[in-house]
Formats: sequence, structure tokens, C-alpha cells
Amino acid sequence: MNRETNKPLYRPDRFSLLWLAIAFVFTLFSNGNLTIPLLAWFAPIFGLRFMRTQKRGLVGYVLLALVSIVTLAITWRGMIAMPPPGDLVVIISSGFMGAIPFVIDRLLSPRLKGLWATLVFPLSATALEFLNMGSGSPMGSWGATGYSQYGSLILMQMISITGMWGLTFLMMWLAPVVNWAWEQNFEWPKIWRGLAFYGGILTLVLTYGGARLTLAQLEPGTVRVAAFTTVSTDMAELMPLLNSDRAAFSQKTRDIHARYLEQTIQEARAGAKLILWPEVAGIGVEEDESALIELGQETAKQEGIYLAIPFFTMYLDAQRPPENKLIIFDPSGNLALEHVKYGGNVFEGSKLGDGILKVIETPYGSLSGVICWDTDFIGNIAQAGRNGTDILLSPAHDWRAIDPMHGQMTAFRAIENGITVIRLADLGFSLVTDPYGRTLAVMDHYTADDRTMIAQVPTHGVRTIYSIIGDLFGWLSVAGFAAVAVWGIINWRKGV
Repeated sequence: MNRETNKPLYRPDRFSLLWLAIAFVFTLFSNGNLTIPLLAWFAPIFGLRFMRTQKRGLVGYVLLALVSIVTLAITWRGMIAMPPPGDLVVIISSGFMGAIPFVIDRLLSPRLKGLWATLVFPLSATALEFLNMGSGSPMGSWGATGYSQYGSLILMQMISITGMWGLTFLMMWLAPVVNWAWEQNFEWPKIWRGLAFYGGILTLVLTYGGARLTLAQLEPGTVRVAAFTTVSTDMAELMPLLNSDRAAFSQKTRDIHARYLEQTIQEARAGAKLILWPEVAGIGVEEDESALIELGQETAKQEGIYLAIPFFTMYLDAQRPPENKLIIFDPSGNLALEHVKYGGNVFEGSKLGDGILKVIETPYGSLSGVICWDTDFIGNIAQAGRNGTDILLSPAHDWRAIDPMHGQMTAFRAIENGITVIRLADLGFSLVTDPYGRTLAVMDHYTADDRTMIAQVPTHGVRTIYSIIGDLFGWLSVAGFAAVAVWGIINWRKGV
């Protein structure tokens, strides 16, 4: 107790370590590639119960952070795109940061009354996640709570209003509500109103999602899209040749280009009007880039298609970083759009793009493009919802550990912004998802016999509330947390 008149900060419970153990098990299945969506809702319940029943708050914080660190080390093994010890630093810092809302709840919730006290945890968790992933982290939105709900289409529709932050809030709110009922010994006369309030909001969210999907309407008109991985680009094999045998390097890269161009012509003649290659398929040095640009222009004009080729260009000048970019050629053979990757450049050492999404108008809707990690930056992709993008291309180059999770994350960008996203990943999970998050085509590099993805893609997106209000819910969570924190501190000083 802080003062004799203050409420205790903890409620002794001999089963405290059991709650921690249960939280550990559930947390193992709350993120990463081991995710079971329902368990992601349960893990915070027992983490909160453990923290509230620990006599020493610092000890509880450290133990809870260690649980988070261990589970992250298991579920995120091989996922973090940086060598040791950088990956370990990310895991440890994420573990300690993730445990902070549990400490805040322990300190502030006893100072508030009734259901108001249940808002401390979800507001602090949402505000922290928003400030970290919404605008600051070089990792983008990796690890966001809501990604655990991939596949729950009805629930996912709420992000068309609130963005990811509303989903985080709803999931985190369940934990203090259950603990509040627990502390009332689950006596129905005392808790039914509170449970009904939370249940009513959850019901509204699910009703909205169901209605949105049921009433989903897209303007008539589709375009045939082809995206394929003709041959995987093995960077570990290619890069040593760059310095040791430049001629052999160029021969290999041009052979890759030739195979992609051959399949491009094949798919165009089968009816595809928009064709996408995976990230780094256009790898080469400056002269290779020039040659491929000419071939891309010629092929697009000859076949009357929009051809999207991701280039990875390296330069003789050691001071000039490689350039990872997407170029779209139009049916006239013109270079219609060029986008330089902005996500993850600090890790891959390539030139940093400006983060501005460019749009071209086509007979098949407004077309834009980004590259792989770019799609994880929620704020940048929100430009697509504001600028009227209908179809967003996202070529990628992944690795086994992040398959299929990284690909699944793109479905959330589609729902937020009301756009169709076409993601093609070499060495990863590819999918085409419509503006409601519904899968139109899917392909996994590691299980597909034919690594060609064909889809009839809607040529018009839909307007979403999120595209109008942006991250308002995230900022409201920050303001709401500040308000309850001040309220709690005032009550603490009053001895409440």
C-alpha cells in the first residue's frame, strides 16, 4: 500500500505462479507462426491475474517480461531480419516493453472504480503499440496484436473503421473485464452488467463485420492478373559472383530475366492484362538494368499489358547503395511508375525510398505499387486509401521462417484501405486479397507445384472510414490513457 488509506496494489493468491505458467502457454500460441487466434485473447487474462497477485511488483514485471522474451525467442525464431546479437536485442526489448501495460494496470486500476478501472490496461497497451508500430518502429507493424486474428474475417472488418488499434483495444480489454469479474468471485448479480456491456460492444463489432461482408458490393469489372515465381533468386549464390566473376554474375541474372520474360509473354497471351514478378527478380548491375528496362518496355508494348518488374540494381561505386525498386511499364511501353523501397532498408543496406505512394490511372482502375516490407508500414500504406488506389502491387522476397505470417499481414492493409492487394513472394507466401480481405488466390512457395498465381481482380476499391479518419482511434487511445492516468494519480494523492 502506498498510504494507509490507499487500496492495496496486489491481491495475494497462492496460485499466482500457476497463472504465470498458463499465461506462458497461451502466449506461445498468440503470435508468430504458432498462432491460435482464440488463445491470443486468453493469454493477457492470466498475465494480468499474475501481475495483480504478486506482492512485489518489480519481481512480477521481470518474471512477466522473461515469459514474453522466452515465448518470442521460440515463436519468432529466425523471423527477425538482422544477425545476432541484433535479433536478441529486439526480442529482449520487446519483452520488457510488452510487460509495461501490466505494470501500469497494477499501479492505476486500484485507484479507479468499477468498469472504469478496466480501461487502464487496454488503453495503455493500445497506446504503446500505436506509438511504437504506427509511426516509430523500423520494424513497421511486426508483432501487432491484431495480426493474430488473421482468417477471422468478420472480426477483421472493424479495422476498416479503427485500423489495427481498435482490434488491439478490443482484445486487450477482455483481460481486465474477466479479472474484474474474477475479483467479484464471479457473482452474477455483481458482474452481469459489466459483462453485458463488454459483450454488447463485441456483438456490435461482429454484427458490423457480418453485415459488411454480407452487403459487400464491388463495382462490376475485373482484370486478369498473373503473378509468378519462374525461378527463385538465390542471393547467397549470386552475390559472391558479383565481385569474383562479374561476367558470370551478369550471365546468371540475364538468364533469370529471360525466363521471366518468357513466362510473361505466355501469361499475356493467355489473357493476363497485369503481370507481376517477385522482389529482386530483376537483379543486376547497371548495364543489366538498362537491358532489362528495354526488354520490359518492348514486352509490355508488344503484348499490350501492364508489366511490373522489381529491380535490385548494384553499382560499381562502393559508396552508392544498391537500389531496390519497382518499375511498372504500360501497354505503350512507357515507364509509368517507379517506386523505391522504404521499408527495412536499414537492415538490407539499400537506398531509402521517400515513402510516397505513386498512382497511375489505367483502364483497370488506379494502380500503385510497393515492395515487401513496405506493406508492413501502416501509415505509409494508408496513402492508398486516401489517394484512390484500387489495386496495390506488393512483390516480396521472404524466407521460410516468416512463411506464411508475413504474407497474411497484407490482408489487413486491404481491409483498412478498401483496396485489392496482390502480393507475390519468392520463397514465401503469396496471396491476392480483395478490399474486404477475402482471398482471391493463394500460393505458398514451399508447397505449390506450379508457382503461378492467376486471379480475376476487381478494378474498383471501396471507401473506408479508416481512409478518412486515419489513426484517430490510436490517438484517442493515447489521449484516453493520459486521462485515466491523471485520474488515477489524483485519486492516489487523495488516498482513494
